[in-house]
Amino acid sequence: MQSEWRRDATPEPLLSDASQDNQTAPLILWKNDHRRGRLVVGCCAAARRLGVRTGIAIAQATELAGSAGVTPITAEHDPIADSIALGRVADALQHQISPLVAIETLGKRLWAGQVLLEPDTLFCDLSGVTHLFEHEAGILDATSRCLAELGLVGKLAIADHAAAAWALAHYAVHDPMVSTRGVDDLQHLSVNALRIESEIKHTLDRLGIETIGALLRLPRGGLAQRLGDGIVKRIAEVLGEVEVPLEIHHAEQQHHSSHELEYPTDDLEIVMDRVGRLAESVVASLVACQRGALRVACRLELVDAAPLSTVIGMFAPTQDQKHLHCLLNSSLESLRVASPITKLTLSVLQSGPLRTQQNALFADDAVAFADDAVSDRSLARLVDTLSGRLGRDAVLGVRLSENPLPEKAFRTYSLTDHRTRKTLRRLPSKQPTRRKTAGERSTFHAPRRDDARRRPMQLLRKPVRLTAIENSPAGPADPFQSLPAFRFEAALHRVAFFWGPERIETGWWDGPTIRRDYYRIETDAGRVWWVFQELKTGEWFLHGRFV
Repeated sequence: MQSEWRRDATPEPLLSDASQDNQTAPLILWKNDHRRGRLVVGCCAAARRLGVRTGIAIAQATELAGSAGVTPITAEHDPIADSIALGRVADALQHQISPLVAIETLGKRLWAGQVLLEPDTLFCDLSGVTHLFEHEAGILDATSRCLAELGLVGKLAIADHAAAAWALAHYAVHDPMVSTRGVDDLQHLSVNALRIESEIKHTLDRLGIETIGALLRLPRGGLAQRLGDGIVKRIAEVLGEVEVPLEIHHAEQQHHSSHELEYPTDDLEIVMDRVGRLAESVVASLVACQRGALRVACRLELVDAAPLSTVIGMFAPTQDQKHLHCLLNSSLESLRVASPITKLTLSVLQSGPLRTQQNALFADDAVAFADDAVSDRSLARLVDTLSGRLGRDAVLGVRLSENPLPEKAFRTYSLTDHRTRKTLRRLPSKQPTRRKTAGERSTFHAPRRDDARRRPMQLLRKPVRLTAIENSPAGPADPFQSLPAFRFEAALHRVAFFWGPERIETGWWDGPTIRRDYYRIETDAGRVWWVFQELKTGEWFLHGRFV
């Protein structure tokens, strides 16, 4: 069996230490969202009783507390300190409960009901240790005492499978609780307990499916067809048909270094020098393990202010101390330090194996391999430098998606955030295609994936409406008749050749159905456009340009 523990982001025992004058003051954590401002990401039980919930604005949370006549304690969420503290909890559980403890691994996107892309859950494999505590209730009691020694309160659950334990710990009403029966205890839980994507959750809400029990009564084949394979996989995980892969926590593999200054300082030159020494120490630790840094965090502890943290990400694993130092310097320069610094800590949040190069057999091959290595390093440094200067959300890659709509057929991701990176699918090599003229009546073949002109090089951010000049009031009912002329940008464009139609439509599970017939057209002026007709309204739109 496996057991899952959740660490409360704002444990109750810490409230009395944080506010001795007001024992009932609620504690609220917030983070700064670049689109929505400061949002609540965690709160204590006292704040929840006042109506505070994760995801709302900190101003609204403060107003809720103020209406109850109390002044809340607000603090910015520190993901680096959170990660370090969670590692310490894992170490304690390894010593007192089970040697096999794993920290929760997160996907590339937020789940329904999830606020932070930071782990808050620990999994513990109880195989072979249950008898040491006499019974499962004894394990829960021992775990609660272990957490209490660290000043924490946890939500605990025991189940036969990791996904079921996660679901019970996060969404079961009773706390703590023990479950060894499986499916029956999961029936009443919210579908959020499956860790599904928000889009799937919205679709289930529209269908009136709120619990796992209601979802399990639907055929899985239909779910896979309408909602994708992801939800079917989550169901299989929570039922124990597929095991969730867990990475056992190993404290000795952490790479971090700290330096406490002799006296507080706000001299940037001194700080940069100490950061360089820390980077040298961290790199030496990485070299010993033959790994390179992918995400590095620098934490500054201040005299009269909350600690400051900055995180840098790398495009590829690196052991280049000078490169790390340069990136950290650029990141620290953007921080506003409101108080002298007392201590610096450098931590490697994510590392990876270094890329190895095959030894060449001949001199020419050696030159080729060397050129490839130099090119890879140059690209990695360019991406790292731009991300450090502009922000990791400004240097993006492109990933294909399964959405049929062209404007939603891709997603962007940060090139230096390896939690969101994924191998891109490659299209086959292009093959010549046969062009069809407007007057031809032979069978139309939909464009193939290997058609180089299947999609335009320039896709408009938003389709532009065209004014169609129909040849007849009813319009062209036969797809092989000549298309109407279009008025666009105060000019009349007549269609000389066209290829199509290609029908693109969405499924009912994606909301209101969208049905379009796309055409590639060449105008009398030689312009090649990608246009479509909205079948519901009959309107025409320009969506892309080939030349």
